Amino acid sequence: MSDSVNNTPTKEEVIADLQYVASKPGKVTKRIYLMEGKYKYHFEKYFPSWTKFVDAALGSAYKEKPLDLSTSNLETKSDVFHFKAKAQNLETSVKTLLKERGKYKAFISDLKASITAVEPYPKKVLHIDQTSKPIAAVLKLSDWQIGEVIEESETEGFGEFNFNIAEIRVFYLVEKFLTWVDMHRKAGYNVKELHVFSEADLVSGNIHYELEVTNEFPVTVAAAKAGLLLAEVIAQLSSSFEKVFVWEMSADNHGRLTRKNQAKQGALNNYSYLAHVICNETLKKHKNVEIHLGEGTKLLADVVGKKFLISHGHHIMGQMGIPYYGMERDKSREAVKRLNTDKTFDYISIGHWHVPAIISQNILVNGSLTGTTEFDHMQGRHARPSQVSFMVHPDHGLFNWTAWKL
Repeated sequence: MSDSVNNTPTKEEVIADLQYVASKPGKVTKRIYLMEGKYKYHFEKYFPSWTKFVDAALGSAYKEKPLDLSTSNLETKSDVFHFKAKAQNLETSVKTLLKERGKYKAFISDLKASITAVEPYPKKVLHIDQTSKPIAAVLKLSDWQIGEVIEESETEGFGEFNFNIAEIRVFYLVEKFLTWVDMHRKAGYNVKELHVFSEADLVSGNIHYELEVTNEFPVTVAAAKAGLLLAEVIAQLSSSFEKVFVWEMSADNHGRLTRKNQAKQGALNNYSYLAHVICNETLKKHKNVEIHLGEGTKLLADVVGKKFLISHGHHIMGQMGIPYYGMERDKSREAVKRLNTDKTFDYISIGHWHVPAIISQNILVNGSLTGTTEFDHMQGRHARPSQVSFMVHPDHGLFNWTAWKL
């Protein structure tokens, strides 16, 4: 009988427990006993070792009970073998994944060490009205899809794109944006700081076969070119502002390393993340640039007290090709989720949909650098290449929304 005071089994009960486990098909090991036995480690109270315990309970000549392969048990045994094999395969997959993840981290570390930071451009003299309340300029950059080639002959002239065109459009944007900011300063606005929303899809990627075979260069090269181009843009802009905040979202659809979109590590397993790493290391000497590299699918940015919830936007589902209701549903869910927390927001800022728009006053959609692709053209869609900027007032919020046609 078990000890009624401490509920410890007797020696006879421990032996009987092992005998019961050993009566099942297959050889009983210590690991199996600890999983299936009733008394687990209690045998150590009576026996100095597992071997002594087995000898006492089963005899030194103990042999495993053969599997019963009779017709009545054949299906059950087949299931056992199936799940054991499945467990072994999963264990192998996990080990491989951990090994690859380690290689990826080492690669990122080596990549950072290999990049040479560039010197900042000479600081420009800023003529700013210091008496008015400070406001901030915001520039949304997304859907550059560096590496993609769009042939004018395949779109009837509605779209054309390659890396050379991307550079021309980006530097034209920088020039016009700085002129636009200077116009606000001359009008009396106190614009000292800039916020750059880098909202992903920086590379074309290999998510579709047609992209793999028509991209201008391999996706790794595209990531490097996108990162260096983004760094050059921020470097040029930083000379015209006292402070630059860069909010980087890497989770997207075009840059992903997997065939399907990920929620877990969707930002890290992404070529946009590599582009951002290259960009950030290039800008390390720019002391007035503060970078926030998001590692999830959402990033909350603070712009002069107004909160912007940034994501790429690929998680939003459209109905009949129209994303409006999906955007509204996403906004509602996020608003409810964040009630009574310090993570509430005033605006949602996304890219992905390639058409600049303000939806329901506070959903801000960016355009694309590529413009109309062959697929868009086939579907009857058209959107000129564009990126968006606007100003943010600490009291009145967003104003002067500008979609730059590139």
